[in-house]
Amino acid sequence: MSKEVKGLVPELRFAEFKGDWERTSIEKISTIITSGSRGWAQYYSAKGAKFIRMTNLDRNNIDLLLDDLKYVSLPSNNSEGKRTALTSGDILISITAELGKIGIVPNNLGKAYVNQHVALVRPNSDKVDSLFLAFKLSNYDSNKRLNRLNDSGAKAGLNLGSIKKFPLKIPYIKEQNKIASFLGAIALRITQLRRKHELLETYKKGVMQKIFSQQIRFKQDDGKPFPDWEYKKLRTISKPIKRQLESEETIVMSISSGSGFVDQKERFNQVIAGSSLKKYTLIKKYEFAYNRGASKAFPFGCIYMMEEKDEALIPFVYRTFRLTEGTPYFFAQYFLTGYLDRQLRKMISSSARMDGLLNIGEKDFFTIQVPFPVNEEQEKIANFLTSIDKKIEAVALQIEKLEEFKKGLLQKMFV
Repeated sequence: MSKEVKGLVPELRFAEFKGDWERTSIEKISTIITSGSRGWAQYYSAKGAKFIRMTNLDRNNIDLLLDDLKYVSLPSNNSEGKRTALTSGDILISITAELGKIGIVPNNLGKAYVNQHVALVRPNSDKVDSLFLAFKLSNYDSNKRLNRLNDSGAKAGLNLGSIKKFPLKIPYIKEQNKIASFLGAIALRITQLRRKHELLETYKKGVMQKIFSQQIRFKQDDGKPFPDWEYKKLRTISKPIKRQLESEETIVMSISSGSGFVDQKERFNQVIAGSSLKKYTLIKKYEFAYNRGASKAFPFGCIYMMEEKDEALIPFVYRTFRLTEGTPYFFAQYFLTGYLDRQLRKMISSSARMDGLLNIGEKDFFTIQVPFPVNEEQEKIANFLTSIDKKIEAVALQIEKLEEFKKGLLQKMFV
């Protein structure tokens, strides 16, 4: 690639291409620009054609999100169906609420329609490469300009007139094809890595269920089976933590049901504790905290082990404890399985409190029973599951680096 910075040319460019890019608009390089219409609820069906909504567009990716689909069954003579039917290569733009999310219709989508919250742009294939246009509209500068076109009013929205007049700078079709092919290869690799990440997480969940239900058992180094598992009350293998603030410099953290311990400044852009830090509990590495907040993933609260920092302050309403015996990583993995839900459900004295926390008393909480294999088997289980975690983290890091690489290219390869 070569770099050019003069005139209508990108900062980063394939060496064989020269000359300025052409000024144009979406209207001039498209054959159709429209959006869906209202009143489709009457056609909702358990099966049929796919009905693409704004939630099927991803802010960080031009591939459609197809895990959560609605379906419609239309009469054959429906004029709105003919107008809003999708074909491969169509560009979709969210035009209400989360403005400017971009998607491209893949070859294998099948029969599908678009709803009123999404604009449909059908590029003229003689003038523009659809994939090039999708990448162009999804880059930071274009997306920022799209959001500036927001119709003033109570609700965020883009009108079709603004989309038609939206200015573009594009090269000749051969250069578009090469840029689209190059960026498409990177996007495909990211998609493959995301799929690998999902498969590893699914594999780990399945293995955990079999390990902690004892369908899978580890053996001793000499091949002999380990003794049967014991079950112990949490209070017999742990101690509650009652430490408080020791240093004003201590990081303040909360527990997210999906991520574990998170820095309050990163999550909320501020320390939400305010002046009440003296009431916070000081927790140290390899110690545990139970967040009594119900969530979709953990309807009876979640327990995480602290391993992100050497120590941190966390809300005093969490149930905190340290192990007095056993392998911390074994229990950190066990607490993520949901096997405690049945016991925790029985301990709830009433529905959630005014602050949203489940009414599970501290004394009751420490009566929960947990499996207690011999330490050697605990360590084997912990090491095995931790090795899978490391693979998952390595793939997540690859995705993050490739996303940053792609983001940089999108900035430098377009004007």
